[in-house]
Amino acid sequence: MVSGTQPSPALPDNLHKLHLGVSSWTFPDWRDVFYPSSLPTKDQLTYYATQFNSVEVNTSFYGLPAPSTVLQWVESVPEGFTFALKAPRLITHEKKLIDCRQDMQAYLDVLRSLGDLAAPGFLQFPPQFTRAQYGRVLADFLDWLAGELKGLSLAVEVRARDLMTDAFARFLAERSMSLVVVERVDTTDLYETWSAQLALASTPRYFFLRLIGNDRDKLPNDRDLQRPQDETLDRWAIRIADLLAQNIEVFAYIHNPFEGHSPASVRRLWERIDRRHPLPIWSPSPPSQDDSAGQLSLL
Repeated sequence: MVSGTQPSPALPDNLHKLHLGVSSWTFPDWRDVFYPSSLPTKDQLTYYATQFNSVEVNTSFYGLPAPSTVLQWVESVPEGFTFALKAPRLITHEKKLIDCRQDMQAYLDVLRSLGDLAAPGFLQFPPQFTRAQYGRVLADFLDWLAGELKGLSLAVEVRARDLMTDAFARFLAERSMSLVVVERVDTTDLYETWSAQLALASTPRYFFLRLIGNDRDKLPNDRDLQRPQDETLDRWAIRIADLLAQNIEVFAYIHNPFEGHSPASVRRLWERIDRRHPLPIWSPSPPSQDDSAGQLSLL
């Protein structure tokens, strides 16, 4: 991770409370500009994990990874790296929480199999999933889910206006879940809604942020910085630095539409945070095969 023109002093690993990455590590346009041209595709995750310390996994939205795939992931990354797995659309978009508790248990099992490499998992609901239509179903499901987490961390992203409320954020916090905050064009900034719940004893001490930007206005490629968002990055750097100062763990993921090339955006955000709150340098040792075997003991 590049950390500005003047490197920050190396800090103890246990102070590394910022998990910052992108939405996937497999984009064809990144070859030659992020990945070396000669790097085999199978080694991209290993290379990615030398640059950033976390990744959002969107492929799990389309189907849960096989145990062999999870094993390959774990063997490819160093200690301290984390994966944020999105819950399958089967649960949130297709079944809409009806008769899907077994599907949810399977998702939770994958999170558990990652062990210390698991960032908070997250459920994302579509805009049509409203409190007016699905409020009772959602409340019942989350009440059940709260009893199934057993040490796992989970965040919830809603896109319906009638769920983007202090009341829903409080409902989640009372069940030790967190509201996902999204930076996206035409989406309400829920940072204050989320932060208002910090006074509750049950509120998880982590923050989950997705910086998506303008995904409605498609860019020609994912290769370079095309629409800089300096003011937005400055605003989030101030907020994240403040959270880190409060010893709140932060998981933040930037998508390509935000500025055109998410690795560059990650570095730009990292540098801004580092100027306000000195960060540990991410310079990991190669992954240990012995460690990875232990991680997948539940598979």
